[in-house]
Amino acid sequence: MSGLAVVTAARRYRALIASPGVARVAVPSLIGRLPYGMATLVFVLAVQHGTGSYAVAGIATGAHSAVTAFTAPWLGRLCDRGHAVAVLRSTGVLYAALLTAMVVVLWRHDPVWLVVALAAAAGAANPPVGAVTRVVLPGLAPAHAKTAYAFDAITVELTYVLGPMLIALVTALANPYLAVVLTALLATAGSLGLAAAPGLTARYREIHTGAGTAAPARRDRTRLLLLSMVIVLIVGALEAAAYGVMEVAIPAYAADLGTPQFAGAVVAAWSAGSITGGIWFSGMNPRLSQARLFALLLCLNTLGFAAMLLAHGLPSLALILFLGGMVISPTTAVECALVTDIAPAGRSTEAFTLVGTGIYVGFAAGSSLSGVLISRGTALTSVILVATAMVGLGALLALTGRGRIGADAARGVAAASDTPVRA
Repeated sequence: MSGLAVVTAARRYRALIASPGVARVAVPSLIGRLPYGMATLVFVLAVQHGTGSYAVAGIATGAHSAVTAFTAPWLGRLCDRGHAVAVLRSTGVLYAALLTAMVVVLWRHDPVWLVVALAAAAGAANPPVGAVTRVVLPGLAPAHAKTAYAFDAITVELTYVLGPMLIALVTALANPYLAVVLTALLATAGSLGLAAAPGLTARYREIHTGAGTAAPARRDRTRLLLLSMVIVLIVGALEAAAYGVMEVAIPAYAADLGTPQFAGAVVAAWSAGSITGGIWFSGMNPRLSQARLFALLLCLNTLGFAAMLLAHGLPSLALILFLGGMVISPTTAVECALVTDIAPAGRSTEAFTLVGTGIYVGFAAGSSLSGVLISRGTALTSVILVATAMVGLGALLALTGRGRIGADAARGVAAASDTPVRA
């Protein structure tokens, strides 16, 4: 990694954090998103502990994710209509209450259908902390928008490193039920803290009233699912599916080698590479358009997946994952910038929740497919080829659609900066 890029990145991050209101949004956002990296593991551990069944644990986890994927765009739409504070406050409290109720039901050994129902209900109340942050943070520091997106991508990766570590610690010291309660408290603290940030209220008021335009902007009635947005959503879902495939296959591979205890460390190398790449990307000044850069990063990501075929044992796989992971955060940052530019005025939160829905669905599909392949004795090489094909298809879509994506993104930027938004 270039030393100059690191120095430049550090300077840009310092300027971003020093911008008024950014720290008040970034800190509760990190806290509120830690449950994103904890939810799957904590659901499996707690539900299995209470019911003795991994099947029930899997159903409860799937129900939570599926309902989250379905309801998130509706919550995003409410945020865009000026109710972000109310949405964060109500979902933050309700989510914690439902998770706590699930713990009580598990502790009392109530019927499993009630456990699944509460898990699903909690999914419906999952606070849209990530989507709100991606709308507010760049708006608070428009001169550092690119850095804000990279910072956001790194924050996401940190949740998948710190979250499981917290779960492992609490479970070792106490039990999985306390880990669920911790997850609930973090979600509530993050949601309420973000709702109380002055920058959030000011930013949504600016979006809602069309501050800075020739006339107050009303909610843009342009279709949200333009072809360019659909392409970005599909690409994101394919990427998530590929990660889902490998995050099931890697532990299985480690178990076959007789070292299942090292699976977590190997997967963590992916996140470590992503964080490293995100920092490096923050110090770069790419000359390519966002659409072309998006396609290029996806091609590099495809090479990273294909390189796993060269692994011989866990150490070499960890190194390959670290190197391949260096494009994950940059890809996420560019994707966020494209979604912001393409989404009609006043509908960015809804757009980001739709991206999240695609990721939830893609990851679940990839994980399920990987489980089926592994249960049938499919070799790791074949599983890697499946995952690589998924990312490769996404790269192909981004390459062929880069003209439309770039045109719609440019049109969105022009509309936001030069003309009032018309209903």
